[in-house]
Amino acid sequence: MTRLIRFFTTMTVLSAGLITGCASVKMASPNEDAKAKTFATTPSLANLYVYRNESMGAAIRMAVELDGKEIGKTAANTYLIASVSPGKHSLVSKAENDSSLDINAEAGQNYYVWQEVKMGLLSARSKLQLVDAAQGQAGVRETKLIDTTSDAPKTTSTSTSTNPVAPSASASNKNEPVASQSAVTSVVTTTTSAAAMPIPRTDSLGKIEKIPFELGVSSNTIERMAKQNSCQSQKGAGIIFKKGPIEVYRVSCGDGRELMARCELRQCNFFTP
Repeated sequence: MTRLIRFFTTMTVLSAGLITGCASVKMASPNEDAKAKTFATTPSLANLYVYRNESMGAAIRMAVELDGKEIGKTAANTYLIASVSPGKHSLVSKAENDSSLDINAEAGQNYYVWQEVKMGLLSARSKLQLVDAAQGQAGVRETKLIDTTSDAPKTTSTSTSTNPVAPSASASNKNEPVASQSAVTSVVTTTTSAAAMPIPRTDSLGKIEKIPFELGVSSNTIERMAKQNSCQSQKGAGIIFKKGPIEVYRVSCGDGRELMARCELRQCNFFTP
């Protein structure tokens, strides 16, 4: 039951961002994009290319952190580049999940990281993968360079897209505020209406009040999927959440199991909350 409450809480926050259309980011100039795609190197530094060459999750911007500092947010079919000193560096892609990748950089080398986009429960997920030069350069050429100076924290030294944030950069102004992840979460939570979805109420004993059974557009589809999973239900699939193109269903099986499924534009999958 606790997991169900957490599921409903996160559903309110994330579903609004999922249906707003394509996310937009500030793009670098065509000259900067062309220069970055020459894949030129410098003797004392290494270049990290992080590219996202898929349209899935187009409504979601995914932040990329380098050694604990955000260096930009990608959108569908975009990439960013960062120059780093030789040594071990950590990349993190922040979406519905956090995907981490450690790279031991050598001076004068280019490293290509594919920010693969995957389907999540409420939003897009991602996975960082280090790929070879042939695959990486092909992926970068399919995408456009973003302007990392618009998304980078103000206390981090930044430069143009062809010479991005170095991990050893120091704060330019200690008095400037830095937006933390918790602050961002707070803003999203407070700007989302609490009336956007029915949160199950609890009585004085703390028991969750049952959600009334109601058929949805994809109830028949979910029932067929449940039967394929050896789940026989007397009532069938009841809808418990709907917002925009997203519907969430619950099926109570005769053997005591409870299956939950998420549908978007009638494309349905089971999940574990």
